[in-house]
Amino acid sequence: MDDSPQTAPAVLTGPELLRLRRVADRDEIRQLAFRYAWGLDSRDVAAVASLYLPDLGSGSGGPDAMLRRFHRSMSAVGVTILFVGNHLIDFDSDDDAHGLVYCRGYIEPRDSPHPGRYIEQAILYRDTYRRHEGVWKFVARSHELWYGIETAERPLHQRAARWPLHHDGVGTVPYGEASWREFWGEHPDVAAPGSGAGSASEEALPDG
Repeated sequence: MDDSPQTAPAVLTGPELLRLRRVADRDEIRQLAFRYAWGLDSRDVAAVASLYLPDLGSGSGGPDAMLRRFHRSMSAVGVTILFVGNHLIDFDSDDDAHGLVYCRGYIEPRDSPHPGRYIEQAILYRDTYRRHEGVWKFVARSHELWYGIETAERPLHQRAARWPLHHDGVGTVPYGEASWREFWGEHPDVAAPGSGAGSASEEALPDG
């Protein structure tokens, strides 16, 4: 029988509970930025639109308006890679916050006759967030630039990598994603990225 004195379970104070809640809130808000990046890169624009707060009379149009916006903007570019970095979050209340997100963007523009053109951007997102029905959502997100510059390399205008056969070349991402194929299938008036001459994307896809 254990006769050692029993220690009463620790009871967290109000400020300590708030600190723990803020940790969980920050993690959930950061997931918004990560899911936004992957959703756009894979062209799962419905998933990206769902990250936004319903209109609720604000005039923003809510997810439906964002879905139309992303269909329009993302069909105007080819492959994108959004790499999320620093993410600063400040709380305005228990259910409202704002933040700054650094992002390095790699973008295949479609406004040039030169095949394989590639742009690198240093991006700053200015965000506002709100907890809605227990889930954090974007209220608004603005996209600003430090700079955008055309790269000397043409990473998407080369042979298929057929990894692991070659260490260099074009891979299967995002061309093999179901959401990518579905998105471009909804835009038959626009040639899907990788379908032009000199592209390796189709042969980069796995057989079958």
